Amino acid sequence: MKKVLMTFAMIITVVALVACGEDEPSAVEPRAIFELDRVYLGEELIEISETAYEGSRLTFVGEEQGGNVLIRVGTTDIQASINPSREHPSFESGYWHHHLYAGSTTSGSPRINFQDLLPELGIDDNPDATDDNTQSAYQRGNLHYIVATGEFRLRFTIDGVIHDLMFTEQ
Repeated sequence: MKKVLMTFAMIITVVALVACGEDEPSAVEPRAIFELDRVYLGEELIEISETAYEGSRLTFVGEEQGGNVLIRVGTTDIQASINPSREHPSFESGYWHHHLYAGSTTSGSPRINFQDLLPELGIDDNPDATDDNTQSAYQRGNLHYIVATGEFRLRFTIDGVIHDLMFTEQ
């Protein structure tokens, strides 16, 4: 009987190890982290500590095309899938536009909406924005990579004033 119980315990242990896997889950490593460097309201440089943006950062995970970005604005985290293309005309123009998807990055997929995700900021309802959640204007904010400087710019409008959050790589 002892032998049967020991064999049974060994079988259960092996099944548990196989089911759970022997490897520990690995942490996801960011591809790049960009910290908030400066804030412009209109064209005026504002002290970050005087804004709701202190602590903001961009964390990129996965591939450049088809990866993800974790956007922290103040203390709020927003996850978006990205699928930028260096062949897009915006790359050549110097302000590389990043589409921010709510899930799948295939063309025609829903985008995130900063106005809905950051209600505490009071982001304006862009009159050019559409209710079509597959279009960039639906985002009510934009993320651009500035090719010449290697910075990211997160931009949205509040009370008619453009807010530019400028991020540099750490």
